[in-house]
Amino acid sequence: MSRVDLYGTVHKGIRGLLAGTAALAGRTDFARAEEAARAAAEVRRLLGFLDEHAHHEDTWVMPEVARIAPELHADLAADHVRTDGLHRELAGLAARVEGATEAERVSLGARIHERLWRLAAEHLRHMAREEADAQRVLWAHRTDEELGQLHGRLLASIPPARMAEWSAIILPALATRERAGMLAGMRAAMPPPVFERITAPARDALGPVEWAATAVAAGF
Repeated sequence: MSRVDLYGTVHKGIRGLLAGTAALAGRTDFARAEEAARAAAEVRRLLGFLDEHAHHEDTWVMPEVARIAPELHADLAADHVRTDGLHRELAGLAARVEGATEAERVSLGARIHERLWRLAAEHLRHMAREEADAQRVLWAHRTDEELGQLHGRLLASIPPARMAEWSAIILPALATRERAGMLAGMRAAMPPPVFERITAPARDALGPVEWAATAVAAGF
């Protein structure tokens, strides 16, 4: 029987978003103003999700880790400080794209691309530690009921419109079986109109074929 996992599902979505944004920056021609603006907007979107995810962890999960394993908590908190610096730097670079000359945009694009992959490397290392070390101590010291309640409080803190945006990031990053399990739980917990609204962006991201396969696997 699998345990309640606070990290794996959301981390799949974040890994996909990190890699996708960095790849987009790599293929963007920053000499072209419209392309550069789109890439800068995607960087800001990525940073918004990363900052929100860090806030969720700091508010709901990290206090539990601190009570159980203070040294591990200190190490993970230091990771957050390190990534925060990269976040601020990338936000500044993205903001400078608008109004920059062609030569400046090309230079900014190269720096954005390099910083995005550096940010991805930092987050990949940090998420691996959370999945291996933080999850292990949580499983050792908290029951699935306690972890499920904690996760429920975290999810309840996210407004429905923002939850829909998270669903569009996370669900396409999951295997069909995982996606079906997540959707079945959401469908059981929500009135049908709310479920339809929250999953609409994910349906668009998945496309009709993948969504239909997932619906069959989920039993609806």
